[in-house]
Amino acid sequence: MNEKQIISLIIDDEANSRENISILLSKYCPQVVVAGTADNLDVAEELIEKFKPQLVFLDIQLGAKTAFSLLEKFKIINFEIIFITAHDNYAVRAFNFAAVDYLLKPIDIDKLLKAVENASGKIGNKTIRHSMAEMMQQFKNFNNSQQKVGLATSTGYEMVYIKEIMYCLANGSYTDFFFQSGEKLTVSKNLKYYENLLIGYNFLRSHNTALVNLSFIKRIERTDGGSLLMENGTLLPVSKTKRKELEDKIKDNKRLI
Repeated sequence: MNEKQIISLIIDDEANSRENISILLSKYCPQVVVAGTADNLDVAEELIEKFKPQLVFLDIQLGAKTAFSLLEKFKIINFEIIFITAHDNYAVRAFNFAAVDYLLKPIDIDKLLKAVENASGKIGNKTIRHSMAEMMQQFKNFNNSQQKVGLATSTGYEMVYIKEIMYCLANGSYTDFFFQSGEKLTVSKNLKYYENLLIGYNFLRSHNTALVNLSFIKRIERTDGGSLLMENGTLLPVSKTKRKELEDKIKDNKRLI
């Protein structure tokens, strides 16, 4: 392994984890110099700007936010990343899918050494930088496909997969959910509440009465003022103010209009 010093940061919201990684690096990877540690996004961003690290050990879950909330703050990511995660099957599958280095807690020495070795070989290799944005999107898409949301009904909470929600319709102070299975569920919160909740999961408010999952749009109809043909055959309204945004979103998803 190259013994040239590698400037690194440890970003993890658990103090014990930060300390453990620091100790392991000091003992087994002395070439990795820990310039600083952070337990939240703001401090992490400051340290990255200050120290210009070559390697960052980054916990995938930082409180209520994820590592990608930090990475998205940088137009250019010019450091290597070793992700850290607790035992989470979904996260591990996503890391494998995106082909990135990760460490499971508690940290295994051999895997730490291997991850550091891999990162050392990539430092300064500009040809891999273009893949970071794609990797981030792959990971988020994978995680989004596994997410569930609790819907408040008259009898309790119904846990459903977000990816199976086709669209939601306003029903006064309630919201009607329509699913890929054909099931309908009336929920005791208004549509605005669920717009705020689902907007980061490929949903868009196409009209003041409709919130749609872009994945289930079959076609945009340009007649009669415009509407959406969903995959179950339902026509949903599109407001004039939302039409351009909707078409741009669908183009970004590489779906046909």
